[in-house]
Amino acid sequence: MNEPTKKKYSAPALDKGLDILELLSESRQPLTMGQIAEHLNRSKGEIFRMLVALEQRRYILRDEATDGFLIGNRLFEMAMKTAPTRDLVATAMPHISAVAHAIDQSCHLTVLSNTEIVVIARVEAPGELGFAVRLGYHRRVDQSTSGRVLAAFASPADRQRLIAEMEARYPDFDRADFETRVERVRKQGYEKGPSNTVAGVTDMGAPIIGETGWAVGSLVVPFILRDGEHAGLDDAVAMVVREAASISEELAVGMPNATTG
Repeated sequence: MNEPTKKKYSAPALDKGLDILELLSESRQPLTMGQIAEHLNRSKGEIFRMLVALEQRRYILRDEATDGFLIGNRLFEMAMKTAPTRDLVATAMPHISAVAHAIDQSCHLTVLSNTEIVVIARVEAPGELGFAVRLGYHRRVDQSTSGRVLAAFASPADRQRLIAEMEARYPDFDRADFETRVERVRKQGYEKGPSNTVAGVTDMGAPIIGETGWAVGSLVVPFILRDGEHAGLDDAVAMVVREAASISEELAVGMPNATTG
């Protein structure tokens, strides 16, 4: 589409709304109207009514402590209603529950969203003590177990696009370290290691393979070793890998060899 055609069919109000949503989705803290206007190089008057409309429809939320705006769950709820996500969650849920109850740990399902992972389903530990992440939780791919799993079992082209985008977006991104860790995950077929965010938690994850032959999700357990634990780390890893493979099979695709692709 050439430039005159782009201008002819432009929608300035829609562009402003999308700019606001994209900005807030990438922000780790609430942004005031003034900050949003400054980031987008627009006046407060230009974005005021847009903020009101987005807040009324729950796309954004107001933080009472700072009077700033946060991204809401509306877009997440909409994404969860799409057929591929619905099918993945419906197929995975019995397996997520089976893992949680067999090893008395919480278990969750993540997918890739740009340069982050997002939790789209979970089952909390059935016992009195456990560690769980909330639905919609997101974290940088390179800083999460599930992110490395998803990158390891993405197509080579998608993996390189992901790496290029992280290099452009995050000044502290260590490409060499990330590629080394992803290659290790790809060879062993799963990831296991200490949590980057919570002391005493060992994160473990395995890929769920879709019809394209590449990862569409990651099954993850944030494992807490407790006194009298009836399932150890090795047992838990084995079950996560097994149940992720079962989900893949139910999605009508077998698990590819971890040393290929």
